[in-house]
Amino acid sequence: MKNKSFFYRLFSNWPAKVLSLAAAIIIFLFYRMNTMDERYFSVPLHVKVAQGYAVSQDYPKAVRVTLRGEGEKIYPILVEDITAYADLTRHKSEGVYKIPVKITKKGTASAVESLEIKVEPQEIKFIMERVIEKRVKVVPTLHGLPAHGYELGDFSVTPPTVVLKGPRSQVEKIKKVATKEINLSGRKEDYTTVVQLERQNPYINFVDENSVQFHATISEVVLLKTVDGIDLISIDLKSNLRLANPLPKGSIQIQGSQLLIESLRQSQFRLIVDCSKVETAGRENLPVKPEVPEGIIVLSYEPKEIALNFIEESAAKKIEEIKKRGIKRE
Repeated sequence: MKNKSFFYRLFSNWPAKVLSLAAAIIIFLFYRMNTMDERYFSVPLHVKVAQGYAVSQDYPKAVRVTLRGEGEKIYPILVEDITAYADLTRHKSEGVYKIPVKITKKGTASAVESLEIKVEPQEIKFIMERVIEKRVKVVPTLHGLPAHGYELGDFSVTPPTVVLKGPRSQVEKIKKVATKEINLSGRKEDYTTVVQLERQNPYINFVDENSVQFHATISEVVLLKTVDGIDLISIDLKSNLRLANPLPKGSIQIQGSQLLIESLRQSQFRLIVDCSKVETAGRENLPVKPEVPEGIIVLSYEPKEIALNFIEESAAKKIEEIKKRGIKRE
């Protein structure tokens, strides 16, 4: 009778008792929810792909992780003990794939019980392509100019080409690779340096070298210039002879370094007429020779020969006296 009375009391008014139990469970869950803490941080996203394939477009490099649990348990967890990854290794062909982001725990995170972990975004779209290689030309990126009076001559990079490796569509678009900036400002002599290659696409790598050797030839600027109004000067004329007329002006076309030419004056150039072989008065055709500073090359000059009239010194004096008398009479 006692057992019957116990079961009667247990199951009598059972709807009310079930509702009371459900209410108690809900209250307990709300209490647990209100007493649990949340912690947020970002972790790097690791992407796994099948051998011979690569991701070819941008994707989130980090994801947001939410830890939910008791405060004294979730806050000691180290960020590096939570790893986020997307696994594409089962896909063996090019295409667009939506892959779920998964979480692994280790260290301080693996021993925590009743730990809820959420990740955002939960799914990411990836574009996957075959990995190919391609050889392209290396182009130096030059900056600045050599010093005044100097110029850049031949230049080269060694090796002249490099091999790129990466997703098919990205590699196929590249025709050349530039170096980082090479500064030539103010240089006066040949220049050799090792310079890094510019990696403009994060999905493309250099198979072997990521640097090249650059060599440049730097030399003085060579100018061509015509100097006009050059004095013709007679030398070694016999003391009993004199030129009947003043000598004209000439010109010289020269070649030399810019710095040297800029430093010279016109008076440092002369055209010389050697009169040492003239013995008597009369008309003579004599050669003209240029005289220029050291380091200057003469390309041409005018005149190369000149016809001169020579008179006796005594006759020249008589002519001068006649001219003086004529001036006085006037």
